[in-house]
Amino acid sequence: MHFLVQTKPYSDEALESYLLRLARDNSYDGYSELADILWQWLAEQDHDLEGALPLELSKVDVYHARQASSFRIRALKLVAQLADVNAGEILALAWRRSNFKFGNLAAVSRNELTIPLELLRTDNIPICIECLSESSYIPFYWHLKPYKACHKHKAQLITHCKECHNLIDYRASEAFLECDCGCKLTNSEQLNDADFKIASALASSNSHKIVGLISWFAKVKQLDVSDADFNRTFVDYFSTWPESLTVELDLLTNNARLKQLNPFNKTKFNSVYGDLIRDGQIAATSNRKNKVIDEIINYFVELVDSNPKAKHPNIADLLLCTFDTAVLLNTTTEQVYRLHQEGFLNCAYPQKKHEQLRADSHVFYLRQVIELQQAFAAETPQTKKQFIAPW
Repeated sequence: MHFLVQTKPYSDEALESYLLRLARDNSYDGYSELADILWQWLAEQDHDLEGALPLELSKVDVYHARQASSFRIRALKLVAQLADVNAGEILALAWRRSNFKFGNLAAVSRNELTIPLELLRTDNIPICIECLSESSYIPFYWHLKPYKACHKHKAQLITHCKECHNLIDYRASEAFLECDCGCKLTNSEQLNDADFKIASALASSNSHKIVGLISWFAKVKQLDVSDADFNRTFVDYFSTWPESLTVELDLLTNNARLKQLNPFNKTKFNSVYGDLIRDGQIAATSNRKNKVIDEIINYFVELVDSNPKAKHPNIADLLLCTFDTAVLLNTTTEQVYRLHQEGFLNCAYPQKKHEQLRADSHVFYLRQVIELQQAFAAETPQTKKQFIAPW
């Protein structure tokens, strides 16, 4: 079996778009008809591959195959053979699961771009009419929730059909310029400047610098990235960065002083600043740079400097948990245990014999952690610091 027409993929094309074009070019009604034939053919070639390529276009990307992702890869390689295309070209179109974590958020990668999985659209894919008029394929960045305007034509992406008012999704309609109801799609929305700025950033070579920040901002502000005003709020916030963060932290610091019930050296850091440090990890980039954590550290360096050690505890004597300590020191919790055992970090409470510190144990002084962080130079490229050699 071979396809009569060898459809070549575009470098920025979505995998679903390519498979739909491959089906159309070879006179199939759509991907679903092609997938039904491929299902049988793949099973004949390799019995392990039965069901490795789903019948639904929206489920075909590699990251959807959690336990059988290797079979999905093998199936796509065989499809590449049929299309007389280098397998690497097709696999480069797929989003695959990544070991990298944006804090506690799972990640997926496509070529060199790693993003939080939550930024991929699931229920709709908006389109740009002008782009599809020039080249009939779907770029992968249309699949990203923050991408809401076309950076090429300075036009808002179309999200809804004017006839049935349903969300547009070419994976459901299996047509680029038609809704699932059969209506032709048209454009009339006014361009949102913030959407255009975010779209331009996501389509650039520096897109890795912004994806973590978007997820971090959505988490701490409890916003939905898909909301119409999200990009505008995001751009406004970062237009005054880092002052926008400093103002928020100053407010929390002043509130802690006003509402203090216990001495600061017996007060948990999280009771004042919440999950500030844990959430800050979400803003990381794939090369482990993190402008949010950097600014958090800068803030607390200044806080410690302006609140020197005194007879009476002050705000710089708050208690950090082991996990947050590891984040501020850019190391592992195991290294934090070693730092404590070797006398670099003092515990606020005496430890019982053979007692193991938990990651959520609030036992380290903010002052000591910040001073230790300053004692070691930043590493380039960014890697986990090792303060003490392993045993």
